[in-house]
Parts: sequence; structure tokens; C-alpha cells
Amino acid sequence: MPDRQSVPQQEISNGIAQLYKTRLGRGPTKVSTTIAGDLVVCVLEDTDTPMEQTLLSMGSRDLVREARSRFQQHCTPHLVEIVEQATGRKVRTHVPGYRPSHDAATEVFLLETGATEG
Repeated sequence: MPDRQSVPQQEISNGIAQLYKTRLGRGPTKVSTTIAGDLVVCVLEDTDTPMEQTLLSMGSRDLVREARSRFQQHCTPHLVEIVEQATGRKVRTHVPGYRPSHDAATEVFLLETGATEG
């Protein structure tokens, strides 16, 4: 598997990492985006903020998961814009995910079939 991502994949990875950094105060240390047909999957690792790490160490996993879920939902319009600009296709839906026990987040997008912007 090549180490380098294609241009749209790299644009999505960079855009989402920058959004996380701007909104959470720090970005992920590892980001990978895959585009397969009408599916875009972005996996982000090492995304927990110091506050989230503290809450997790106190056993407040549900609180952290709920806060991150709300964050991802709030950012949906911005995330969709990043993907649409990079792919030139409309996003049909955004399905976010977060796994605090593994400090990993996903941003999954289903694209409209054959749809292009412009």
C-alpha cells in the first residue's frame, strides 16, 4: 500500500485535522482518509484533549463520549464542506464515530452516487 495519499484524500485528511485542531485546541497525530466509490472514511488517532484524558482517567468515559459526539455533530456542516470541496461531490450523510478506549475517531461520509458539483 502506498504511503502517500491521493490529492482528494490528503485534502480531506488535512482539512479535518485542521478543524479538530481549531475546535479542540489540538489535532490528531495520525490521520488517514480512504475513498472507495461513494464512501469516504477518515480515521483520526491520538485526538483526546488533556481534559478528555483527565476525565477518562477518572472513569468518566460516558461523559467524554457524549461530549465528543456533540462536537462531531456540531462540526458536521464544516466536515461535509471539506469533503465536498475535495471530492467535487455532494455528501449524502455523515456518520461520525469515537472510541475513547482507543483514542480514535472516525468521520465517515456517504456520497451521492455520480453527483458532482458545478
